[in-house]
Amino acid sequence: MPKVVEWEILTVAILGTFMVILDQTIMNIALPHIMAVFNETADRAQLVISAYMMATAITTPAAAYLCSRFGIKKIYLLSQAGFLLGSVLCGLAWDTNTLIFFRILQGLAGGLLTPIVMTMLFTNVPPEERGTMMAIFGIPTMLAPVIGPVLGGYLVTYWDWRICFYVNVPVVLLAMAIGFIWIKDTTIEEVSFDFWGFTLAAIGFSAILYAFSYAPTWHWDDWRIVTLLIVGCVSIAAWIIVELREKQPMLDLHIFKYGGFSLATGLNFVTTIGLFSVVFLLPLFLQSIRGLNAMQTGLMLLPMVLGSMITMPLSGIMYDKIGPRVPAVIGLIITAFSSLWLQVMDVNTPDSLLLTILFVRSMGMGLCMMPIMTYALAAVPIHMTAQASSITNVLRTVFASLGVAVFASMLDQLQKTNAAVISQTLTPDSTMALQLLSSVQVMMMQAGQTLEMAHMTALSFLAQYVNLRATITAFQMEYVISAVIVILAIIPAIFLPFGKINKPGGPVDMSA
Repeated sequence: MPKVVEWEILTVAILGTFMVILDQTIMNIALPHIMAVFNETADRAQLVISAYMMATAITTPAAAYLCSRFGIKKIYLLSQAGFLLGSVLCGLAWDTNTLIFFRILQGLAGGLLTPIVMTMLFTNVPPEERGTMMAIFGIPTMLAPVIGPVLGGYLVTYWDWRICFYVNVPVVLLAMAIGFIWIKDTTIEEVSFDFWGFTLAAIGFSAILYAFSYAPTWHWDDWRIVTLLIVGCVSIAAWIIVELREKQPMLDLHIFKYGGFSLATGLNFVTTIGLFSVVFLLPLFLQSIRGLNAMQTGLMLLPMVLGSMITMPLSGIMYDKIGPRVPAVIGLIITAFSSLWLQVMDVNTPDSLLLTILFVRSMGMGLCMMPIMTYALAAVPIHMTAQASSITNVLRTVFASLGVAVFASMLDQLQKTNAAVISQTLTPDSTMALQLLSSVQVMMMQAGQTLEMAHMTALSFLAQYVNLRATITAFQMEYVISAVIVILAIIPAIFLPFGKINKPGGPVDMSA
């Protein structure tokens, strides 16, 4: 059984990161209200979300250096204080510019917290209990992105959008209080600051995230997106060269020589894409096709995490007993199967069936996500845990943004392609179209319209029907694509180790 001190660290870890993750999605529902209050365009309002994501990606790579140089307790408390200050200032913002600036401040502080608490949790828990503790830590990590839109919808509907920021205050204050009491500081090391590594990483990751955020709106061939991607890729390439040559790099990229870490990073890409693609697609489907409001949509999505609350602790126990291979493979199979099952989604699909599918899919995600992430930290020497945590978290941010951008762009393109294909077969003089037009015309004439008006109404109805079918089919095709990505990950997941992982001082052996 984990000792009291380990549960204390776990409590600090959960409270320390829950609001940071929640703030990635809580503002999605509030954007229309912010646009109305500040009389702002959609592109500018989108920066309220994008600026936060980019800011977290800038500071996440620096977490390992800051903890080594100033101590983990001090950086944890300062990060929480910065996040608290940013949250309060966001609530006080008087225009879009100040809101975006304060969101950047909030994100810069928040970006440090997840790698800090993961490192703290991993290094304070015995190897034979890490799977269980990381799995428990993972429950709120998966819960927060789904709760965000629900809580945001409620606060915006019944209170005010500014409350979305003030709700952070009591939780962060509690996290700071127990962190001050329970966290034991680490040894301070005299390490130099890797200025060029930090600068190139900041430019590269923020440019790429900015491009991913706006690619679905501006399109991938827009000169602004192309420029951002070129700047981002060149900066990342230069950053890699600098880090590999630097004696004291901000992030030691030699960590990828450990095959287990590289394998887990690739699998993290798949699980992140799998989670965030559906988190992006389903709210769109439920609101645009099923006509649900924000609150109803959020409640429908809760089964996406309820299943994980059951399987995550189980996956942690399995990891501690037999390693990551079995829970990861089983979880990926369940996730792939349930992603294919989402193809049944249509206008009239019973809510009970959708809830069942999401619950099953959530069980699969809960089985595979945390064993893979835990193994990424276990696959490197213990002194490189902070490095592994920082790299894993910044890449997860990039993977999530990439997944949303690609699936959003594909959805738009698939909808247009499907509409063109359906229009070729469902022409006004085709048998099916004639039957549909005739039925609508009769209904409209019985309602009092003239023959000409009834005919125009019928043609409009036919066009709406074509667009609806094209959109639904596009969603169904995206679920298949998501499933295929997960299926492809099953093969490398088989190469994860089988057996107890209990080496506290070095990387795990993958020969099992």
